[in-house]
This record gives sequence, C-alpha cells and structure tokens, in this order.
Amino acid sequence: MNNTANATLSGESFSASISGLNPGSPYYYKAYVTVYGTGDYASQSQDFGGSVQNFTTKAVATATVTTNAASGVSSSQATLNASFSGATGTIYDRGFRYKKGNGEWVTPDGLGSTNGNAGSFSMEIGGLSPSTTYTFQAYVTEWDENADAYVDKWASNTLTFTTTAQASTTVTGWLELPEATSGTDYYTGNFTVSGKRNYSYLYQYSRYTNLWTAYPLYSGAMGSGYSASWQKNPQITESKQVNCWSASYNVIYGQTNYVNDASTASEYYARGHNIPNADRSGNSTMQAQTFYATNSTPQVQNKFNSTIWSKLEGDVRTIAQATDTVYVVTGAAFRKVGGNESITYIHPKGDSGKSVPVPNYYWKVLLKVTWSGSGSNKTVTSAKAIGVWIPHQQYNNSDYSQYVCSVKQIETWTGFHFFHHLPDEVEETAKQNTSWTSFQSYSNINSVSGNNWGSF
Repeated sequence: MNNTANATLSGESFSASISGLNPGSPYYYKAYVTVYGTGDYASQSQDFGGSVQNFTTKAVATATVTTNAASGVSSSQATLNASFSGATGTIYDRGFRYKKGNGEWVTPDGLGSTNGNAGSFSMEIGGLSPSTTYTFQAYVTEWDENADAYVDKWASNTLTFTTTAQASTTVTGWLELPEATSGTDYYTGNFTVSGKRNYSYLYQYSRYTNLWTAYPLYSGAMGSGYSASWQKNPQITESKQVNCWSASYNVIYGQTNYVNDASTASEYYARGHNIPNADRSGNSTMQAQTFYATNSTPQVQNKFNSTIWSKLEGDVRTIAQATDTVYVVTGAAFRKVGGNESITYIHPKGDSGKSVPVPNYYWKVLLKVTWSGSGSNKTVTSAKAIGVWIPHQQYNNSDYSQYVCSVKQIETWTGFHFFHHLPDEVEETAKQNTSWTSFQSYSNINSVSGNNWGSF
C-alpha cells in the first residue's frame, strides 16, 4: 500500500522566540518543517532545507570590579589598586573615587581605556591630610551594547587606608647632591658663583669622564646669553682631562681615530654637556663653567645630541620655568651594574694619545619638592621624582617617552643613591614614580631661596 505525503506550506513564514542566551555570543540556526504522511500507516519526515543563518547577541556590561588594598601610603600620598574580570564590552575608562571620613567623594580623572576582559590598575593620589582615614572604591566604564551606552561598573566593596603622621624634617644638605662616591679614582667637585651653587660633579680619572652632574634648575639661571669657549677645569690636573678646549673630538661615528674636520660628516661625536650651557645662560660666569672640559663627553651629534637629548633638555627647562625649582642630576654610563656591555674608545684630535671611552647610556633624574617654613627651619613635606635612561645611539625622532622610568630603577642600574637628603619616607615614595605627566604636573613652592644650605 502506497502512502503519499502532501504539503501546502509554499510561501508561508514562521518564527520562534528563544531565551537564556549568553550575551555577546555568536549563535547559528537553521529552520525545518515536519511533513506527515497519509493512509493506513502514517509516517513523517523532516525537511531541513535552506541555509544556515547566524546572529550575535548584544553584549551587556558584565565586568566584576574589586577594590584592592592601597599601597605606598605616606602622610600625603597613596596608590589605589583594583582589578576587574569578566568584561564582555569594551573598557572605556578605569578609575577610583575616594573621600576623607564622612566627607564628599572625590573622583579624579580616570586612567583611560584598556584591552582585554580582565586586568588590574592603579592610581596615585596626592594632597592628602596626614593621620587621616580615607575610603576608596574602584570602577570601570564598560560599553553596554544592549543599552547602547557606556555603563559605570562599581566595585561591590570599598576599602580604607590611613595616612601616616606628617613626614617632614629640616633639610641640612643640597637636595640634588647624590651620596658621595669614595676612592682614589674619583674626584667630587663643586662650583659656586657669588655664594650661589652652580653645579657639583663626580669625575672618574681613569675614564676621563664626568659620571654625574647635579644642580638646581630655576628660571633665574636661564636666559638668552651664549658662550662657547671651552677651557680646562681648574680643579683637576690637566693630564687627567681630555683636551677638548683646543679642538672638538673630530671623530666620525663608527670610527675611533680623529680626522682634521668631522663636522662635514653625517654623524660625529660632539662635545656633549652634562649640564647644558642653556641651563645657565642667565649668568655668564655660571655658563662659562659649563664649558669646562670635564663637563664634556663624546656624544653623537646629529641623531642624538641635537634631537632626542636636546628635546629632553628643553622639556626639563620648560618644566623649571613653570615651577620654582627642578633638582637635576645628569649622567653618563658605560655599563649597567652587573652588565658586560662593550665599550668603544676613541682618540680625539686634541688628545690623540688618550683612549677616551664613549658612554653607552645617558640619563637624568629629576626632583621637585614642596617646602614648609623658611631659612634654616625649612622642611620638606612632599616630593615627586622621575628618571629618563636613554641608550646612546642614533634615533630618527625625538620621542624619549619610552625611556622614562623611576629614579629607583636608575639607582639599580648605576649604583648611585639619589636625593638622600630627603626625609626617608618622602624619598622612597618620590623615587617610585614612573609617570612623566605626574611629575610635570606636580607643584612645588619656595625651593630655591636657600642657595647656601648644607656643606659640600
């Protein structure tokens, strides 16, 4: 007996509603019809004809945020920490709010966007009151596709921290001065003009090299004057200096022996100042001391000294002109502590009998502080520092941002101890900073008027 399946669904449409789907997820589907037969022995068949279709559910804000314990708490600063996970939408912003006691919430500008559906973030805050309890809470701002809007996802928990007692002390030494280096191979010198300190320096005899130069930089020291007369350093025996006062190095980059005139070459070693003459162009006597031979090292001119290094020096001057004082230490390095980097030696025109090493790195560490009191009773109440460590090589641009680091990191690489005249708590907090923007925006007051503090 034959059975015949009949169907009359041509042109008809149908739909179904489904639920319980995961947000932000792709799904695939295909329609079917079931056809029943006729006759004594009814049967059925299913037709899954047609193409596979797909859709993706709209993402909703699903991030879970956790406020984590604060770190680096001092009398005026703290670092707020948090983490998030489970995000399905784009993270547009991350940040915190905090308040003192039962006061109003303060919400600083956020940290901006980030990739991924999980991560951690931190924010340093300052201007806090000593011996005070603060409450803080983290958030992320996540894109909610279903709502077609960004949604703030706040942590379910808040935490507290208590700032320490006022950390201040009377200053007895020059803040820019690193801790002394001892040994017969080293000479530590200092230049003053009319009772005001110009700069201090650490010189290594065996390498004919100024390892660091330290000085306060402020608007009154800068001007428009210019002097280009290189001369011997009267504090150091001439035989221990490189004669760059009678001629420049005149060594072409990549070579070791001098030529009569290297200035026409595309790359050559210039007399690179540790303290730039422009940092003392407001005082002709101070500026002349920046042209001492011991303030010079062989530095690649056209794609280092005149570009990335010059940009850094100019930006430091801009910061100093906008504030009271920036305490600067600039140095040259041949190897990181524990490293085995190779060192190039050149024979300069004015002193071809000497093998003069070319630094593999140049660095700067910078400090700004806030003072309280006056005269011999001045105290430091807070500080901010930053470092820049740049390999000495050719660069095609002047962007030094990738070389910004903490002063603590440069201490590790050089073995020097910077800003040791700061109060210990203030010093350690300041030297952990890695943000150039945070350093630049930090405001300090009344820091240069005590030019005669301390003994050298």
